[in-house]
Amino acid sequence: MFKAAARWLDDRVDIAELRRTLLDRKMPAGLTWSHTLGSATLTVFAVQVVTGIVLAMYYAPSPDHAYDSIRYIERTVASGALLRGVHHWGASAMVVLVCAHMVRVFTMGAYKYPRELNWLLGVFLLFVVLGFGFTGYLLPWDQKAYWATQVGTNIAGTTPLVGGVLLELLRGGGQLGAATLTRFYSVHVLVLPLAIGVVILLHLALVVRQGIASPPAELERGAPPRTSDGAYARFYRETSAESKARGVPFWPDVIAKDIVVAAGVVALLVVLASLQGAGLESPADPTDTAYVPRPEWYFLPFFQLLKLVPGALESFIAVGVPSLIALALLLLPFFDRGSVRSLTRRPLALLSLGVTTSVLALLFGASARGAPSPSIVPEVGRPLLPTFFLQPVDVSFVFWGRI
Repeated sequence: MFKAAARWLDDRVDIAELRRTLLDRKMPAGLTWSHTLGSATLTVFAVQVVTGIVLAMYYAPSPDHAYDSIRYIERTVASGALLRGVHHWGASAMVVLVCAHMVRVFTMGAYKYPRELNWLLGVFLLFVVLGFGFTGYLLPWDQKAYWATQVGTNIAGTTPLVGGVLLELLRGGGQLGAATLTRFYSVHVLVLPLAIGVVILLHLALVVRQGIASPPAELERGAPPRTSDGAYARFYRETSAESKARGVPFWPDVIAKDIVVAAGVVALLVVLASLQGAGLESPADPTDTAYVPRPEWYFLPFFQLLKLVPGALESFIAVGVPSLIALALLLLPFFDRGSVRSLTRRPLALLSLGVTTSVLALLFGASARGAPSPSIVPEVGRPLLPTFFLQPVDVSFVFWGRI
């Protein structure tokens, strides 16, 4: 019966050809473990979808019930605290993996011809992941969520020309309230999942169509000076074909590494969720204006930067710096058209990466020193390890979130 059903399905969707296209395709020689970052990101996204669906079944998106629903998930729902912890840590893992994946692509010059569109999709994926964080931040409706979103939307309101409209759009009114929470929840569970699903499908389709880029050294040997040269397309096709001919099939050689890394990431999420949870502060109090918002660990460098600039420039830095970074990422493959791909042979790229890493490290270290411990509601969660990752920072606004 099973064989008959398989034959019936194969006659209609051609499973054998689908298997050859997806699993039997050859991969270039010389792939490393860093090439598993994409599949690890996809795995964490799947974890976020599953845990998010379960959490949404118990969450009540209203100011009167949101906080209590989170406590109910933590204290009453079977494995609720574990699920929320996995979802919380999965949010951090998504940011880390997407950024690490983009760094790998940058260092190997894999954003160049013919992968410009795939790079753009990766940049949009990063934007959507940050959008998940921004909209998810408010959902617990605790002190951290309320005041961080309050300041974050205020900063968004300082955007030239469209600030007032943007503020009204985000809040659904003049102040944070029921309309804001409902709006953020709808975007978090409806709009952004659709957007990220489309981006991921297009990204995967291009990866299958184009294959994984060969190691930089192979694509540099005998290459025309620029990828825009007329002869480069033919050179790239021939070099990639030769590399794949010497390579290994996707199944089982390459996918085995993907499975090992993906399983390790999921196990790490479960361990962190079991030991540390997601944490929850006291209920949101709009009258407590003395509360100091604090960002999640991956935004600490940016907030430290805001502390270092005069107050008159805070809005410019808050809006201008992210805009310039986004513009640079989007335009990168169209300006860097040299055929050299190895990072060590691209001095400007190497310098840019080194300076960026050093500045981020210095800002992160400065923001983490001497901050007091956060206040976590008893019986719900403990401070995350290391504790300085969640210290209050005297900054202007915060983006990331959790449920």
